[in-house]
Amino acid sequence: MDTLLRFIYSNIVGNKPELQNNQAENEEINDYSTHTRKDFNDPDYYNNDTQRQLTKNKEEKPALLEELNKTKESCNELEQSLKNIKGELSQEKKNSQKYKKQLEKEKKTLNEKVRKLEGDLLQERQNFNFLIGKNQKEKQEFDSKLKNTLDNYITHLKPNMDLNINEIQKLAQEYGCLNEITAENPNKTFIKAILQRKVLDLVRKFSHELYELMESQKFKGEPFTLESEIESKANELLKLIKLFSVTRAGTDEVTDASMIKIRQQVYGILGNRGFNNIIDDDGNMRMHDFITLVSNELNKMMNNYRKINDPNRKEQVDAMAPKLIQDIYKLFWFRVNVQEPKTECEYFENVMINPDTMKGTWNDDEIDKLCVDICYFPLVGRNLNSTDAKIFTLAKVFTRYISGSNELNEEKDE
Repeated sequence: MDTLLRFIYSNIVGNKPELQNNQAENEEINDYSTHTRKDFNDPDYYNNDTQRQLTKNKEEKPALLEELNKTKESCNELEQSLKNIKGELSQEKKNSQKYKKQLEKEKKTLNEKVRKLEGDLLQERQNFNFLIGKNQKEKQEFDSKLKNTLDNYITHLKPNMDLNINEIQKLAQEYGCLNEITAENPNKTFIKAILQRKVLDLVRKFSHELYELMESQKFKGEPFTLESEIESKANELLKLIKLFSVTRAGTDEVTDASMIKIRQQVYGILGNRGFNNIIDDDGNMRMHDFITLVSNELNKMMNNYRKINDPNRKEQVDAMAPKLIQDIYKLFWFRVNVQEPKTECEYFENVMINPDTMKGTWNDDEIDKLCVDICYFPLVGRNLNSTDAKIFTLAKVFTRYISGSNELNEEKDE
């Protein structure tokens, strides 16, 4: 019984405030429902709200239309931009294809040029080898003619000719010759060799003086310095090309070939026409001033060593000097630079006889006892100090017996 009472009390009587609260909420709901039902049932309620909404929409419509128009304009601009971009991309694609075709065309053209240049280079090499062979042959013929001219100019020293033995003896001493020359036994073959060497040395001496004169700038631009100026400018150009080849990146065959070709062409021109007669502005032709100078000095010197008593013969011999001097310069100054590699010239002094490089008069069984007393025409060739030396002209020497076993060694040591 007590348990029941406690249950009733705790669940019914104890929850009375909660029941009271629920009753209040129900009353509020009823009041709200009544009000709501009243609004929903009132036709004016709907009319007023709709009117308000329509008014609001009407007021917002211009702004919305304006925003819509702006949006449409933005869309149109975007569509136009997209269209422009597509057009540019299409044009770029066309240009790319055009450039690609152009590059392929240029590549093809360059390849054809390269093949043509390679063919031209091969042809140039063939022509070069042909010209080298031709030039060697011409040079050998030129050497032979020069020797003959030199022999004729010196003469055979007989007949009707006086020799200045004292001056010739002094000349022999200058060259360190030991072969004896006397009035009783003049040894004319030996004298002739000494005089030939003196002629070559004198002409070479004047070439150095001309070069120094040109370098001094005193007579720059004068007709008689033209050959020296051409050579000077050519050497300057070759030095610049050489400097260019070592200071600029890249490799090619044209640079080295150009230096060889420029040198060959310049010295080829000088070798053909250098120191020929000068044509003045008025068209008149005269002997080259430098050749005139050297010819006069050469004839004066030679007449000091040998006197030609026959005036006609003397005139004929003196008249050989200009041609002789021209040929000496063309050979030893110009044409030696046409070959590739350059031609070399070498004089022998106080060395044993070598038949492979020298020409003279001796008996084979005496060669070991002979040495060079004077070399009166140089050895001419290429790479003379190498195993693949190419000899064009043998040196012409006059021999003497070795006076002592230590003679050659002592001279070499000096």
